Amino acid sequence: MKNRLAFITGTVFYIGRIPGAPGTYASLATTLALYLIHAQSHWIRPGLYISAICLITFAGILASDAISRATGIEDPPFVVIDEVAGQLIAFLFIPIGVYTLLLGTLFFRLFDIWKPFPIRKLEALGKGVGVMADDVLAGVYANLLLHAVLWLL
Repeated sequence: MKNRLAFITGTVFYIGRIPGAPGTYASLATTLALYLIHAQSHWIRPGLYISAICLITFAGILASDAISRATGIEDPPFVVIDEVAGQLIAFLFIPIGVYTLLLGTLFFRLFDIWKPFPIRKLEALGKGVGVMADDVLAGVYANLLLHAVLWLL
């Protein structure tokens, strides 16, 4: 039961099992969910948003650690909860709109795939922390770049 819950959480309800580019699919699903939530309420409370990021990150550490132990794979490619956390961080304190959502998703995927210093080094932390940490920092980089772009416009 515990491994099944970890698998559902880590794959974000099996998005990670979609063939092709599961990390990109998870990022797009996160962006779409954020857009739909924002369209409903037109305002997202910062405290609730930060709490959601922290909860997802903590759940991701536990789930990816359990999946790594169960499969023997250090960073399973089907674990995509790290992309959800990183993608949400990319939009932290950013005005939500189609333009910012597209740019934020593009920037996050760029940093998540490219892994500039020290993102790649964070993978070496191992277990669940290593799985989550590199995407969290990719989200921070994407957020900073998105803030810079918005400042320049």
